[in-house]
Amino acid sequence: MSENIQLIRKKIEHLQRMRMYLDYSLAQTLPLLPIVDFQTLTPEQHETLAAFRVRFSEMQEQLGKTMRAIAREEEQNTEPFSVVLLYMAKLCILDSVEQWKLIRELRNAVNHEYEENSERLSEFFQELVQASPTLNLWFDRIVKFCDLTYPTPLSSLRAKRGNPSPPLAK
Repeated sequence: MSENIQLIRKKIEHLQRMRMYLDYSLAQTLPLLPIVDFQTLTPEQHETLAAFRVRFSEMQEQLGKTMRAIAREEEQNTEPFSVVLLYMAKLCILDSVEQWKLIRELRNAVNHEYEENSERLSEFFQELVQASPTLNLWFDRIVKFCDLTYPTPLSSLRAKRGNPSPPLAK
């Protein structure tokens, strides 16, 4: 197994942990929405929202780094990043480059425009909640692609027993 494939596997393991934390934060955030007035939230509720925002951002960031590593392993160009996104769409990991960019813009907006406008912040968090399953879907597709393309000894055994990883699906 190449050094880059080992790196990809480590990134996937890290993403799996990140996904658990994101899912936990999502579950904690849902009861707080819609946010009517940020001034009435408790410090614990602010902490919950901050953790969710950070975990969402980190999940997308690490997905991007993993996709770049896959593109590098597949001997694809990795600059500019839009080339990586196009390749991921070709592999059916992403549904579209535009969807990645929209979620990235949302992530940037909530991180850089963390304002006191309750209505806008509520919208941001509702959009993050709606986008969270998409991050998980992309992660699942990355895992499936890697299981099919870079089989480990364990996945090779699984295939011999008649239990191969399911094919990529949109």
